[in-house]
Amino acid sequence: MVTRISTAAIAVRIAWRHFASSTFLSADAAEGLARSVMAANLSQLDQEQTISVAPDTPALEVAQLMKNSHSGCALVLDGAKLVGIFTEHDVLLKMTESAAESDLPSARDARVKDLMSPDLETLNEKDSVAEALNKMSLGRYRHIPFRKSDGSYAVASIRSVLKYIAREDW
Repeated sequence: MVTRISTAAIAVRIAWRHFASSTFLSADAAEGLARSVMAANLSQLDQEQTISVAPDTPALEVAQLMKNSHSGCALVLDGAKLVGIFTEHDVLLKMTESAAESDLPSARDARVKDLMSPDLETLNEKDSVAEALNKMSLGRYRHIPFRKSDGSYAVASIRSVLKYIAREDW
């Protein structure tokens, strides 16, 4: 854990020093921002509505739910177990590929389990915002699920991280 946080700390500090030198932030404000991102845990992010669906839910239905709630992803739960995430990326790439690929069901017939990303990284609510940023950056994700203290799941998105950063007075 120390190695991951150290890597995240370095990445956040470098990024924010660069950000501060090219924008309106002073060096002290950039340091405050870096400290806050390292100290803040995921429970401090604004929580968007989390969409949770079963693996057999039709993919088009899930895409419609995502559209209607302005959400970039849906968590796929088999009972209480998180088994995947279905994202905008899956909609754009996998659903359009399904029409051309013979081994994939058509977009109309596809179930979310056929198109979701099954091997996902997760965090815990007490993990830092910096750790989420680090995982998002290294994995090239825009959403990362985290387990809340009550056992349910929420999603940290790049949008929620940026809102956190924007609301602080640096």
